[in-house]
Amino acid sequence: MNVSLLGTGLMGSALAHALLRNGVRVTVWNRTPAKCAPLADAGAAVAESARSAVQASPVVVISLLDYDVARSVLAECGPLTGKTIVNTPTGSPDEATSLAAWIESEGARYLDGAIAAYPQDIGTEASAVNYSGSEQAWEELRDLLLPLAAQSRFVGTRPGAANVIDAAMAGAFFNVALGAFHEAAAYVRAEGVAVSEMRHILHLWTGKLLELLQEAVDTFETGDYTTDQATLDVYAAATKSWQQSMLRAGQRAALMTANLENLERARAAGYGHLGLFAQIEILSTPSDTTDR
Repeated sequence: MNVSLLGTGLMGSALAHALLRNGVRVTVWNRTPAKCAPLADAGAAVAESARSAVQASPVVVISLLDYDVARSVLAECGPLTGKTIVNTPTGSPDEATSLAAWIESEGARYLDGAIAAYPQDIGTEASAVNYSGSEQAWEELRDLLLPLAAQSRFVGTRPGAANVIDAAMAGAFFNVALGAFHEAAAYVRAEGVAVSEMRHILHLWTGKLLELLQEAVDTFETGDYTTDQATLDVYAAATKSWQQSMLRAGQRAALMTANLENLERARAAGYGHLGLFAQIEILSTPSDTTDR
């Protein structure tokens, strides 16, 4: 198959190299032609313009800065009829929906791809891309796309679905979890304990976290928040104690405080006797609403 790739920065180059390793004929383009040189050495064809790149292949993978740049570049590339556009920048569900509508109006199919990997992970088992949009395009291109990221999957025909999962997992979960770890390490350091002492227990807590996350998803699906383990009241009391310890050590404890606020709101709404996962029921309501 012939594939054209627009944008050869760190991620775009990683995608192009993975395609080349899998025997795909790749045409690349970048506003700065010098960035295409390593890919040319690896066997890619270098297009003189974005238009010639797009016209060279039935499948176009975009690895540009954002959705606005992607649309502006594609708008200069002539007819898109019959092509499949796979767009990979980080963006919002609304941006994906808008771009998909425009691309489809041009006679092309659209796949939105939210990458859950660093460039070094592309082409390995430790990577995923969530795709949404044209299910027909996904089925036809599955064998092309899976070698780029082994854990990739199609998450829905709504073009913005991949970005919803991305904002939830990479943004609200993974990014905030990293922030929470920084907050934890800052507290340990402020108390005069070596941060390296955290290392030996990382596997225990990350293992327990994975176990609880799987349990949480199951619970959210059933809506049964009863528990024979720690109740939300217990979690709230412990979290308040931890927060106070961090504050006394001169820490901002911003994420811990936000977590405590959610737990207290859930308690006020009458969920304290249930399990921790019941707090999901108050997270989509206005902050001044506490009635169940």
